[in-house]
Amino acid sequence: MSVAARWIRLSADGVPSLQAACAGFARVQGPDSAPAALWARCGDDRHAIAVVAPLKFVPGRSSRWCAWLLAPLVAAYRVRGVTAYFDADRICLSGQPISGVGASAVGACAVVVADFAAWGEAFLQALRLRVEAQYGWRFDTSWPSAAEREAIAGALAAGVAGAA
Repeated sequence: MSVAARWIRLSADGVPSLQAACAGFARVQGPDSAPAALWARCGDDRHAIAVVAPLKFVPGRSSRWCAWLLAPLVAAYRVRGVTAYFDADRICLSGQPISGVGASAVGACAVVVADFAAWGEAFLQALRLRVEAQYGWRFDTSWPSAAEREAIAGALAAGVAGAA
């Protein structure tokens, strides 16, 4: 039986912006909230994906959260014919890292964010399908609720104020 989950596209000015937005998003989630994958374009061929999920949906040990998010990324690369592989909590291609990843607990959720090189919409669709298959989720494309948008905006404003 699959778990209902949310697939949300955000506008982000890079990975730090997406991390802040996801932390804000996570703060308004409860232990019974649906897991969500939030993603954004972070450059010409760079994207980032974050999984914000109540702790019951993620591996029990936080040390496994990064690999848990990278596994469907590696699978999506391979589906697209790219021979990517894991190397110390990152993905490499021909010995060169093509991703970064970080994880934290925020409120009742795990927030795991990875940036990666992506080539076209077909790759993003492959990633969506691999996340669904590997986690047992069924995505519905959605937008953040009003409370979630407010929390995201607050987190982004705090991030900008903290950086000044």
